[in-house]
Amino acid sequence: MTHAFSVDVEDWYQVSDFEEVVSFSAWGRYERRVIGNTERILALLAEADVRATFFILSWNAERHPELPRRIADAGHEIASHGYGHGLAYELGEAAFRADVERSKKLLEDLTGAAVLGYRAPSFSITTRSLWALDVLAELGFRYDSSIYPIQDRLYGIPGAERFPYPITRNGRTLTEFPIATVKWAGRTLPVGGGAYLRLMPYAYTRWGLRRLEREQRPGMLYVHPWEVDPGQPRLRVRGKRGLSTHYYRLGTTHGKLARLLKEFRFAPAAQVLGLNGTS
Repeated sequence: MTHAFSVDVEDWYQVSDFEEVVSFSAWGRYERRVIGNTERILALLAEADVRATFFILSWNAERHPELPRRIADAGHEIASHGYGHGLAYELGEAAFRADVERSKKLLEDLTGAAVLGYRAPSFSITTRSLWALDVLAELGFRYDSSIYPIQDRLYGIPGAERFPYPITRNGRTLTEFPIATVKWAGRTLPVGGGAYLRLMPYAYTRWGLRRLEREQRPGMLYVHPWEVDPGQPRLRVRGKRGLSTHYYRLGTTHGKLARLLKEFRFAPAAQVLGLNGTS
């Protein structure tokens, strides 16, 4: 079984948990660490001979055009994480469309390749923003990976389908590739990476992926470059969920990723879905 491995390319200060203390207009004043941290993940992937999907926040690509080119040259898929990390259900349809369209065009201009995939910041396509799927289909995306079939204060659609499935909206179809979950004791548990990889023992993620493999189902995993950076600056925040987990166990991520990439088979999302390279 081949799973999809993905990286949400955003810097340490660009996360939703920091919005109350770091406004979008102030981003330029903070130390940029996304290049070095992305290079660390690229090195891990190269060592394990794994290709992945990089959902790039295009504000970073605009200021570091070498970043998406470096990722693409290493054989990875380039996908969109939007431009400014605004949550879909807070942006509204018009602003969301402008953000995503700007991101897609910028990434395609920089790499010369079609951008097939999108992931909303903080998985913010929820029941409040399903109109976003119409926008993505209209803009020519082939797949989305924004719906997390769990309940979280920031995101999630409990009861949503857990594995890749087609969505047809207004005569256009794209594939939804949800973040990995497992069913256990009547509950849907997240095993898709990110904070769950940091906060839980490695054995938990391994158990979840093995369970998916027994079901012959591919999982979608993700990580952020700042999660391999225990030396990043500290800010005092509560976060949108309340107590922020941003800084918890950052020192464990690198080692867990190295084990994960060698123990399981991974590929870019578009490859797992069997999509070709045209939008």
